[in-house]
Amino acid sequence: MKRIRILLAVLCLAAVLTGCVGEDTTGRAEPVSAAAESSQPAPEAEEPAESELSDRIPMVMVNGALYYDTGEESTLDGRCGTYDGEITTTAEGSEIPLEDGQSNFGTGYPYQYTGEGQIDLLIDGKWMIFEQREGTGSQVRFGDRMVDAAGLSEETLQWLDWYNSLPADEQLKVSAIPPDLLEETGIAGTEDAAAADS
Repeated sequence: MKRIRILLAVLCLAAVLTGCVGEDTTGRAEPVSAAAESSQPAPEAEEPAESELSDRIPMVMVNGALYYDTGEESTLDGRCGTYDGEITTTAEGSEIPLEDGQSNFGTGYPYQYTGEGQIDLLIDGKWMIFEQREGTGSQVRFGDRMVDAAGLSEETLQWLDWYNSLPADEQLKVSAIPPDLLEETGIAGTEDAAAADS
């Protein structure tokens, strides 16, 4: 009889802990309490969807020219208060914008011309630099560089997806970089210079 009570108590506890898991807006189950979290096995890492890996660099088309996101915030002072235009239509993230005033990341972004082959877009209260460049837009970000995705393996693209999701201070702690990424960025071709004798 004592064993049955213990078994029932364990089953009730398991039912209670299972019932304490709620749904968040992303559709993933999240433990509500610390007890529920500690009793649940760690979720397995989800494989990124193919479309996430093949998304192009953020870009816009303005007056028939493509401008690519540099990831840098503009430091331009003395900006005039008049916009030169606004992004009014959007394409899918994996597509290249084909119409003037179109981006592949959303709408409602005013822009200003700031130099030859460069515009600044006002995104989330910050002026971000976009520039014209060669290529198909099939590039991925690695730190402060843009790398052609065509030269990278599927595993490296998955690694980059993970790496780019880390905060900047955590990115600095990463010590292993896929070899094809090192080669594509030219990092592997650099050699340490000999220290000068003093």
